[in-house]
Amino acid sequence: MKFIAASIFLLGSTMLGQTPVDNSALTQLFTVDQNARKAPNIDWVKLTAQDEERRKQVHQMLETGEIRTANDYFHAALIYQHGQKPEDFLLAHALAVDAISLGGKNARWLAAATLDRYLRSISKPQIYGTQFEANQKKIWTQQTLDPSLVTDSVRAAVCVVPAAEQTKILQDVNKGAAFRSTNAANYRSSITSDCE
Repeated sequence: MKFIAASIFLLGSTMLGQTPVDNSALTQLFTVDQNARKAPNIDWVKLTAQDEERRKQVHQMLETGEIRTANDYFHAALIYQHGQKPEDFLLAHALAVDAISLGGKNARWLAAATLDRYLRSISKPQIYGTQFEANQKKIWTQQTLDPSLVTDSVRAAVCVVPAAEQTKILQDVNKGAAFRSTNAANYRSSITSDCE
């Protein structure tokens, strides 16, 4: 019910000509979340606990209607993408879709990645090919992936690199190269020209 009230508030504010501004506290949480993943020698136990605390803060912001803009929804989605359970990933997906609906083009890849992560968390094959993991032999894979469901043109619409590029990423990583994201915004080509 609180989510509905917050949505009505946002819609009413927009109809009155008031443009919502990004939530600075959420932007700070997002920045901390991203910087924590750039640190050398990450303590994953500590980071997991910090991620949980950030998700609690974001949930409170959702309940009180403090998440209003495309950037806010994108930031909230990325924080939930670093969750631990299927519900976290599903909410991350919903938030990314909300960001897109508010004009956040940068959330397209995140919508695909959150759906893939959600599907993997419920033991279903991912469909876009955004999720990679190392198996017990330290070989990187996309297991499991249903390559027949989504075409490269559908991937391109959500700023995911084509299947051939995903294969190249896997080959390179398994040869010792640094991991590259499947976010087409990180590449320059005619296919990705609309990706931010």
